[in-house]
Amino acid sequence: MPPAVLTERPIAKSKSMPCPLIDLDTVVHDLIATGGPMPEDYTAVNLQLRVLGDAVREGSLKRADVLAYARDMTARNFLGTMQSQALERKYGYSGDFEIIDAIYRMQTSPLPNLTRWDLFFHAQAAPMAVRNRKSYFQTLLDAHLADVPKGRPLRVLNVASGPARDLREWLLENPRADVFIDCIDADVHAIDHARRLCAPFASKVEFHHRNALRFLPSKGYDLVWSAGLFDYLMDRSFVFLLKSLMAVTRPGGEIVVGNFSDFNPSRDYMELLGDWVLNHRSAEHVSGLGREAGAPPDHIRVGWEPQGVNLFLHVRR
Repeated sequence: MPPAVLTERPIAKSKSMPCPLIDLDTVVHDLIATGGPMPEDYTAVNLQLRVLGDAVREGSLKRADVLAYARDMTARNFLGTMQSQALERKYGYSGDFEIIDAIYRMQTSPLPNLTRWDLFFHAQAAPMAVRNRKSYFQTLLDAHLADVPKGRPLRVLNVASGPARDLREWLLENPRADVFIDCIDADVHAIDHARRLCAPFASKVEFHHRNALRFLPSKGYDLVWSAGLFDYLMDRSFVFLLKSLMAVTRPGGEIVVGNFSDFNPSRDYMELLGDWVLNHRSAEHVSGLGREAGAPPDHIRVGWEPQGVNLFLHVRR
């Protein structure tokens, strides 16, 4: 059944509620009445989200109040959408493997009154960047496979491997690749999901249900990749884990870790309506953390996906 359409608007009726929330609520309900946002509506919604974010940053509006509104509005109108899935935190954390996989696949609700809202979600800069980082990893695999000496496999460590759809797609395109990949994830549900996806390649991929801050396989890797873990870490843990990854990378190998950059037009949407909070960092910041971990400056570079939202710290051993 489609969710009930909200006929009463308690947020907008409350005169004590700050204007930015009332304005967003008005825009949302106007779009609900017309079947959801069309691409030409995206700018107006994003503008209201930016106004909301500015109000939180200046202290005239509490983030907790915005999240309470988001949960109420989502429960009344958007059950089964990407918005609902983001807020649910089904496995106890934002950005779980299911939502990442749904972003990769651009999952949309089959209900006509919700499909446009999912398309709006996927059109945001952050989900686009997540899809781009999948391609970024696959390109890295291609490059390192071409460089590995003949006669031995390319050894890869994938830290916080999530759904592993990126690996499945690459292996389907490269079934004869001489490669062995260790995947680590702290979520057993993610491991089970990824193992099923990659079942046809069980001889090439091994999964480890472990916390990467406490356990790493002790092998000499040619490529170490971590797409979506480091922007959950504080600086001290970032440096600690990077040091550990450098220690299991062979001389001449490469560590590549992703981090949301401080240019993220979707940040207000993520944090205020999705309760998805990350440590956004600049290129200079992640480069400095690389040096703090012991990497020589000339072994460090920063790459970007096309949106400029996800950056990637490259460290050569």
